[in-house]
Amino acid sequence: MPEKNAVRRLGRVLSFRLSYLERLFSGEKSTTIRRGIVQPLRSEVYLESNGKIYGEARVKSLRFTRVADLTDEDAKKDGFNSRKDLLDALREIYPDIKDEDWVTIISLDNITRYSSPVKTEGLKSSSNIDTSLVARLSLAHGLPESQEHRAILARLALGYSLEEVARIHGVPVLRVREILGKYAIMLREKRLLPTQA
Repeated sequence: MPEKNAVRRLGRVLSFRLSYLERLFSGEKSTTIRRGIVQPLRSEVYLESNGKIYGEARVKSLRFTRVADLTDEDAKKDGFNSRKDLLDALREIYPDIKDEDWVTIISLDNITRYSSPVKTEGLKSSSNIDTSLVARLSLAHGLPESQEHRAILARLALGYSLEEVARIHGVPVLRVREILGKYAIMLREKRLLPTQA
């Protein structure tokens, strides 16, 4: 059984219940409290709920404390009316949490909500692929489903980075990743993309 207070790494995706995510976007909430000692691997994180990325944020700061030492101020920053409401919510999520357990309070800022959610599979499928090759093959086989997709793939085929394409098109980098991932999957299904690409 893993040690409850062992250090856990937080990747690039921070998951929420949708109701808590809405509080974050509305400004009612500026922190999230996670069980154990959590260390983010990146300062920029994607905000996820139910398999979709709704936005992104920057990890501003971390504070480690025991459950017993959480305050009303901590509760308010986390979108709750009182310490009791916060503790009730923590016990709902972590039924066996104890007063002596450590929690990490993650403060977030630069919170950005996407105009529409992006599926997380786009993030996963495009993380280790040759972007230029996928773009060129997609264009060569007439796969793009829209003018926007054609334009994005054309720039990627020319060697533009995901970040440059996102900036030019005024969309989040994750949207470009999702489009790229979609076409990588299509190419693999048609056996047009080498498995190592």
